[in-house]
Amino acid sequence: MTADERPTVPTELDRPGREALAELAAREPATIRAVSAYLTDLAAWRERADGETSTESTPSDSETYPDGVPSHASISVTEIAGTEYYYYQWREDDEIRSETVRR
Repeated sequence: MTADERPTVPTELDRPGREALAELAAREPATIRAVSAYLTDLAAWRERADGETSTESTPSDSETYPDGVPSHASISVTEIAGTEYYYYQWREDDEIRSETVRR
């Protein structure tokens, strides 16, 4: 990118995100850099916070699905009151099925 080329706005942003970027584009470079640093820190914090409460995973070789749960079920690991649970969820025809098992 040369000095004359303006960066392109990411296409995955929704309307409020695009409007926020348009507002920031009019700010001083120092302000934009400060916002960038904040957003990087915010993204890292969100990733850590999301990882502490629930994580999407697939079972390892040593883990198996409970009886009645298909191997294509998604798995979330959730901690409730200090106890971890596997939360299995899958679709059967037009219905969403789920099962929770203590880890």
